[in-house]
Amino acid sequence: MNYEQLIARAVKGRTVNSLAKEWGVPQKTLDNYVKGTRMPDFHTTIVIVKESGIEAEQVLKIMAKHEAERKMTKRDLTAISHKLSPSFNTLLRLANACWTKVQRVAQ
Repeated sequence: MNYEQLIARAVKGRTVNSLAKEWGVPQKTLDNYVKGTRMPDFHTTIVIVKESGIEAEQVLKIMAKHEAERKMTKRDLTAISHKLSPSFNTLLRLANACWTKVQRVAQ
């Protein structure tokens, strides 16, 4: 089971708005948990354990795996952006030089 399946099992088809009220969590925060863009705090994790009917240890493992995947993605994107940055800067310099020439010709 992955994070998305765990959350779906805990949500049980209910709306984020109704769950936010029931669980005592701000709607935007719960929406972020459901979308997987933010990880639940401990209180909400306990609620997810109860609502999903899955053992707490298993829920923590699922959440830890999801968090590791999220962090890996951020690291990967950062590494890629650092590799592309010099090439992108070169491309910008060339584009600016061309634009300067176009402006001179247009005058």
